[in-house]
Amino acid sequence: MELSEALFTLVHAVRNNMKYEIKQLALDLSPMHFKSLKAISRIDNCTGQKLTELMGRDKAQINRLIKELVSQELINKIENKVDKRSQILALSEKGLEVMNTFKKVEKKVFNKMTHDIPAEQLKAFVETTEKLKNNL
Repeated sequence: MELSEALFTLVHAVRNNMKYEIKQLALDLSPMHFKSLKAISRIDNCTGQKLTELMGRDKAQINRLIKELVSQELINKIENKVDKRSQILALSEKGLEVMNTFKKVEKKVFNKMTHDIPAEQLKAFVETTEKLKNNL
């Protein structure tokens, strides 16, 4: 198997397993919603602009996404004391609960994927993927 095929099939398998597990949660959220919530939880003083840059999507699409997450009470907009033109995005209590559930799903999928692979091989894989990413 060539590298391109190996990477494509791995990403496809992970994506399909995550989609399946997310559907089982019976939450009306897309994988993009989960990815956004995860990003918001990880970015210090997350703003719409920072989220746009990280997600690699256009500003209008991210603004619609933020609006949906606010209307579903998954995130809050907080006044940005440093830059009055923007607002800080933070997970709400409900958003934190959803993220905790998502982390369990993620852990389930990755445990399933790596159950018979030694720790040394996983470490080498992570290091190799980091190098591949940095080369791009």
